Amino acid sequence: MTHVIKAHEDLGPAADCLAAGGLALVPTETVYGVGVAVSAFASNPETPGPDTGYGRIFSLKRRELAQTVPWLVEGPAALERYGKDIPSQIYALAEKLWPGALTLVIPASDDVPPFMRAADGTVALRASASPVVQELIARCGSPLAVTSANTHGKPAPVSFGEVEPRILAGVDVAIDAGGTPCRDASTIVAVRDGELQILREGALTAREARAALE
Repeated sequence: MTHVIKAHEDLGPAADCLAAGGLALVPTETVYGVGVAVSAFASNPETPGPDTGYGRIFSLKRRELAQTVPWLVEGPAALERYGKDIPSQIYALAEKLWPGALTLVIPASDDVPPFMRAADGTVALRASASPVVQELIARCGSPLAVTSANTHGKPAPVSFGEVEPRILAGVDVAIDAGGTPCRDASTIVAVRDGELQILREGALTAREARAALE
């Protein structure tokens, strides 16, 4: 049975569950997500099986296990650890717009397990403005690999009450923070050949992202 914790309560049990490899329902400032602590799986170079916390992300979303999951990180310092050959524009975006609803796609360093990298060798990072997320990262001492808590193709939930019952039942622990402030997914960007590319426009507008580089 899923252990439900209110966001204002002690998050220690949720952090302990994540650190042990469990799967959690987590409220960000954009949408609710399902995810795991990266540290619980990073030491194994092989893709975790479908019965692990990481594998259950994909079965819940009904997505292929070969796909990847964005990471929620503590802040801009994570770019150096988990990225390499990073364009200066990425650093500028992180300094100006993190924490916030901006996901940055960067070339992954060797600290990112192969199964957590996209086919082009990248990883997607975001520093969330959610105090719940930041506390969980600090308590776990690890980024969280988190993707939206919805069946693939369905709308991402922006409140605890919108989470599909089968997804809520499929996690080990769930944190209830009510509605999310942004009520939209994050904007995903990359910098390629020196040009900013908007891969998905969400809570942060493309204009706001470009303005941060002016």
